[in-house]
Amino acid sequence: MAPILPTRLSSPRHASHATHKRIAALCLGLLASAVSSCGSSSNSSAASSSSISKPRASSPSTTLPVSLVASEAGWQLKNPLSRMVLLPAGNGSLVILGGLTASDTSASGIFRLNLSNGSLTAMGRLPAAVHDAAGVAIGSNYLVMGGGSVATVGSVESSPATGGNGTVVANLPQPRSDCSAVAINGAAVIAGGYNGSTADPSVLETTNGISYKQVSSLKVPVRYTALAANGNSVYAFGGLNIGGSSSGQPSSVVQKIDLSTGMTSVVGSLPIPLEGAMAFSLNGHIYLAGGDTGSGSNLTSSAAVWSYQGGSSFTQVSALPFAVSNAGIAVSGGVAWIVGGEHNGKPTAAVQTLKG
Repeated sequence: MAPILPTRLSSPRHASHATHKRIAALCLGLLASAVSSCGSSSNSSAASSSSISKPRASSPSTTLPVSLVASEAGWQLKNPLSRMVLLPAGNGSLVILGGLTASDTSASGIFRLNLSNGSLTAMGRLPAAVHDAAGVAIGSNYLVMGGGSVATVGSVESSPATGGNGTVVANLPQPRSDCSAVAINGAAVIAGGYNGSTADPSVLETTNGISYKQVSSLKVPVRYTALAANGNSVYAFGGLNIGGSSSGQPSSVVQKIDLSTGMTSVVGSLPIPLEGAMAFSLNGHIYLAGGDTGSGSNLTSSAAVWSYQGGSSFTQVSALPFAVSNAGIAVSGGVAWIVGGEHNGKPTAAVQTLKG
């Protein structure tokens, strides 16, 4: 199949990944043949209206870390793709929305990825091609929030899980790219990112994909942070620093967003500074995989997979067959799938799995 509506990126880092990597690693088509966070409210009735609950806050598991088996899937994407939204789709499949192609263009396609053989089924297209967006499933819709294209955008694009083209259903409080999202207690939390000129430290929450409220602010503003949820808290691992003497350098900071109090605090440090890593929860444990360290022409992708036990306590429990950053990450059937991404700044078609 031919690529659908690729959009050439032309503005600084959020709008052009290649430009950003060349300029001190500052953050920053589709691909029907590839194969991995205000206006109309037409889809609002299908979105979940459940409110976030407030269970007692808990900490990451302090039990002995569980080693994971890392392997390649046995098939790859047909073309390299990175910085996409990747979400579980049920029935042994994932859904890929948008992303960045090897030709440095944003993708607009929506595809169902069959995990048994890597085959793709076209489901529709986004109204605007984007990469570096935050994504989450709420109710019967897939949400793509913000992202980069020819500029940083603030639109929220909703696509029905049953298939069909997406529509713009809302806008974030301001344009935002290079952000991340995680589902927690019936809501989606968005953290990290860039508004087109500076960092966006606000932490947003939505229960329906239409309205957004600020629930906290990051202590250390970063883009390309990795998020994982635990109890009533969200952990933000590393990211790319924006502003100050460390601007353009990967961060080693671990930040905890306590949704019960609205407070964000720095609670620890990564074993090495990382941006564009992939965080996920599996079998009651939080893990962090891959990511980039270094900057500019010295950018190096990591293969390490870490188990997180709180504070600065990390234990390496595996290593990816192929070091990547900025990949799609989703858990399906008790397996964490790492789809596409970038190896030392270059997009890849690799598909890797992690399981206990």
